[in-house]
Amino acid sequence: MSRVTSTCAAATYAFALAASLAAPASAATFLFIRHAESTSNAGTATTVEENLDPPLTPLGKEQAVDLAAILDSYDVTAIYTSAYQRTQLTIAPTAAEFGLTPTVDARTNEWYLGDVMSLEEMAEVNAYGVIGAWAAGDHSAKANLPNAESLDDMAARVIPAWQEITRAHKDDKGVVLLVGHGAEIGFVMPYFAQNVSFDFAFANGLHNTGIVQLEFRGDQPVVTNWQGTDMPAAVPLPASGLLLLGGAGVLLARGLRRVQSGAA
Repeated sequence: MSRVTSTCAAATYAFALAASLAAPASAATFLFIRHAESTSNAGTATTVEENLDPPLTPLGKEQAVDLAAILDSYDVTAIYTSAYQRTQLTIAPTAAEFGLTPTVDARTNEWYLGDVMSLEEMAEVNAYGVIGAWAAGDHSAKANLPNAESLDDMAARVIPAWQEITRAHKDDKGVVLLVGHGAEIGFVMPYFAQNVSFDFAFANGLHNTGIVQLEFRGDQPVVTNWQGTDMPAAVPLPASGLLLLGGAGVLLARGLRRVQSGAA
């Protein structure tokens, strides 16, 4: 696919998604948004450090502008991002539009594969095998690397942040944005929302700038729309097939030996 075709397809997808999102409720609505295309997504990152914290590609920058146009119709009152620049760059046009300063929370960073020293070492790690084990039900699986995270580990890190953010805003009016990552949002959401199954999450990986809309029913977080698909209140039936990586971006957080204190 050419760059022009890819850009047009991304824009078409984004605006179709906007049209299909459920209307925000009177209480707070939370939009969990995967970042725009990064150099790691595109396969052009050249160092371990860039793979961990890549910038956006030219297409990603266009997706960020498209996203701002979508969100312009919402009453956005607060924005949260991970500590990685791809989330912050993705939401920068939206933040400027609303005059908001995003809050950075490193607990919502992408899955950490583990500490590696080089691209060669990174290439030897079977991240796909770890994801496959998660999809098969072994959420404790992790790479054989120092400081590697399992799905359970990632959820234990991310869920407290989501709980704090949603508790702080759930009785407010308006829309709260949480800009994060494919595995962090997509694979952790079944731990958080009562109506999202692991089978559904693994079969419906998030695209760049894909949106998961969440609201509260009493004290229970419920996903009302997943990337343009309205969600039932009950747990969806298992999907017929597994698109394990389906835009999940799991390799975006491939390992980096923690030289800097903010690498976690």
